[in-house]
This record gives sequence, C-alpha cells and structure tokens, in this order.
Amino acid sequence: MKKITLFLFFITMNILTAQNVVEIAWGQGVNESVASPTIEVGDTVLWTWADASQKSVTSIPNGTEIFDSGTLKGVNTDFSFTFLKTGVTEYQNDSHPSMHGKVTVVSKLSTEEKFIKNLNFYPNPVKNELTISSIFKIDSYEIYNVLGTLVSEGKGSGVLTQVDMSRLNSGLYFVKVTSKNMQTTLKIAKK
Repeated sequence: MKKITLFLFFITMNILTAQNVVEIAWGQGVNESVASPTIEVGDTVLWTWADASQKSVTSIPNGTEIFDSGTLKGVNTDFSFTFLKTGVTEYQNDSHPSMHGKVTVVSKLSTEEKFIKNLNFYPNPVKNELTISSIFKIDSYEIYNVLGTLVSEGKGSGVLTQVDMSRLNSGLYFVKVTSKNMQTTLKIAKK
C-alpha cells in the first residue's frame, strides 16, 4: 500500500510541475510582441531559425537570466533556454540588434492567463491582413462590428493565423479568438 501511495504521489507531482516549451520563429522581420512571451518559472523558450541567415539569441546585460546561443545559421537551427528565476530578460540577435524581444517570467499563470498574455496581433490599425499569433493553437476566430453583428469568421491555422480584413469597411471591430475552451476578444481598428 505504501508503494502505491508513494507512486501516486510522484505521478501527481510530475503532473503538477510539468513545464511548457514556448516556440519563437526567430527570423528577419519577427514582430517584437511575438518574440516577447510571458512564461512561468521552469518553462523553456525554444528559438527556431526561420531563415538561413546568421543570427544569435543573446541576453542583454542587467536582465534576470544570462544566455548566449553563439552565432548560428541554417533554417530550423534552434536554441533553447529554461528560465528558473522570476523577472524580465531582454535579448537580441547580435548580428542584427533590431531583432529583439524580452521574456517575462512569473511564478504562476493559469492556462487562460498564459493564453491571454501571449496572444499577439498586428498591425493595429489594419488595412488588409491581420496576423494573430499565440503559444497555443488558434482554433477559430469571429469578427464582429460595433453593433455586435458577426461579419466574418474562420478557422485558425496553428499558432500563427492570417485574417483577411480587406473586404471590411473602415471602423472598429472585435475579433473573438478561440483556442480549445479558452477565448478572448481583441479590439481592432480597420483603415
């Protein structure tokens, strides 16, 4: 009986302390908001080279954590770092300092909080195409006008979804984004 209880205890602790991997497609033109996740202590960030150019992932001095990938190149080359302290660490690509982001580490987040804090959208205001990115797979989106009328909807395409807004009139819209049983609404201005 003691062995079964001990076994169940270890299984429970493993489930409760399971950590996540947040992936960032690290390439020229990466949006800073996409490269700036909010994660929990113990989570890992995985930067994957999105193009063949030479680049690095290097923490900037005075951050909470210190890391340096060294200079690497090649599509799908990657570098990962597990964050063990709460705080903010800014980082950059030493070859192209305009490529930068920051990792914010907090002690605990619910799944819903992690979804909302890591849902990014740009540009805003939008002219033709809105990009929605998340660390969770986006299942669907619905676009409502200010009167609450559904004007468009679509399926998500993974963690990065492109939304065609070119046919909509100029004005204010609300985009409801759904991932599994989580959802949030974004306020978008259309030019």
